[in-house]
Amino acid sequence: MSAPKSEVGSMLKVGLHKDRVDAYLAGRHVFPVTLELDLTSRCTRVCPECPSVNAAHHHSLSLNFLERLFTSLEGQTPGLLLTGGEPTIAPLFPAALERARRHGFREIAVVTNGSLIDTPTVADALLEFATTIRLSMYDWEDGSRDWLESTLRRIESLRRRIDREGSGLRIGTSALTSTDRAERLDGLVGKLRSAGAHWIYFHPMCSKWGLGAPELADQAGVAARIEEIQAKGNGGDNVFFFRDRYRDTGLRFSAYHAAHFLLVVGADGKNYLAPEVKYQPEFVIADFGEQRGPEWLWDARRHSRIGAVESRSYPALLSRHRSILYSHFIAGLLNGDRSAQEDLGAAARTHFLFPFIL
Repeated sequence: MSAPKSEVGSMLKVGLHKDRVDAYLAGRHVFPVTLELDLTSRCTRVCPECPSVNAAHHHSLSLNFLERLFTSLEGQTPGLLLTGGEPTIAPLFPAALERARRHGFREIAVVTNGSLIDTPTVADALLEFATTIRLSMYDWEDGSRDWLESTLRRIESLRRRIDREGSGLRIGTSALTSTDRAERLDGLVGKLRSAGAHWIYFHPMCSKWGLGAPELADQAGVAARIEEIQAKGNGGDNVFFFRDRYRDTGLRFSAYHAAHFLLVVGADGKNYLAPEVKYQPEFVIADFGEQRGPEWLWDARRHSRIGAVESRSYPALLSRHRSILYSHFIAGLLNGDRSAQEDLGAAARTHFLFPFIL
C-alpha cells in the first residue's frame, strides 16, 4: 500500500478532527483546534493593503493577557499560530513561545517575514519551542533583489543551526500567486529549496484587503503550473497549495462555522470572526478583555454573531480563504450532503503536515 499523500492545507483539514466536528454537528460546544494570535500589529515592513500594519492605531499583547488566554484553552486547543504584524519584533516573543509550550500547545507555528530569524534571541526561541515557521515571501516579484537574497541567506543560516543542533523546527515558506507569476514559480522553488526550506506553500494573491472584502487576483493556469512542479520529483513532494482556493466552485453556508474551530485573536485582544476580516470592526465577535476561563467562548452573543454571517452577504467570500472553505464543508455535513460525508472520510486518509494548525 502506498503512503498517503501529504498536504499542508485543504478544505478537509478541519475534518481531520472528526470527534470535534461530530460534537459540533450534534449541537455541543467545542473548543477551537487552533488559536491564531497576533502578538503585535507592528511590522518591520509595510506591505500594501496589509490590515495590520496599515491600521490607524497599533497594539501589542502583554504576557498577562497571554497567560490568561493560554490558560483558558489549556488541554483543549492543541494548535497555536503566532502572526501579526511581525511577531518576532514583539519583546515578549521568546517568552510567548515558552509559555505556549508550558500550557500544552502541541504544535506552534510562526508566520514571519524572516527579517529577524537570524537574531540569536529569536532563533534560539524558534529552535527550542516552535514546530514550524512559515516565512512570507509575499513580494518576491515586486521586492528588490537585495531583499530576496538577504532573506535566502537568513533561511540558510537558520537551516544550518537546525541541522547542527538537531532541532525539530521546520522552515516553510509561502508565496503569493497570480497568472502573471505562474511561469516564474519554478525558479522561486529552486532558490528556496537550495536555501534550505523544508516546505514551500503557494496561495492566491488577493486585492481589497483594506476594504474588508478581499478577492482573488486572476489565477488562471496557476494550479496546473504548481502541479507540474510537484510532478517533477526531486523535492516536488515538498511543494504544496490549497487546491480548493483555485477552484471556481460555489460556496454556501448559513453560519460561519469555522469560527468555532479556528479562534482568531488580534493584537488588540479582540476575537475576530476570521483571518480574512481581522481588524475590521464589524467582524469583532468577542472581546477577551479581562476574561478568565473558557466561558467566553460559549457566550450567547458571540454565538449569535457567528450564526448571523452567511455566504450570500459575506463581503470576503471571493477570497476563498481557508476559513470560508471550512465553513462550506461543515455546512455540507450539517445538510447531510453525501459528498461532504465522503470527504470527511477522505480527511482521515490524508497525511496532513501540522494537523493542529488549521
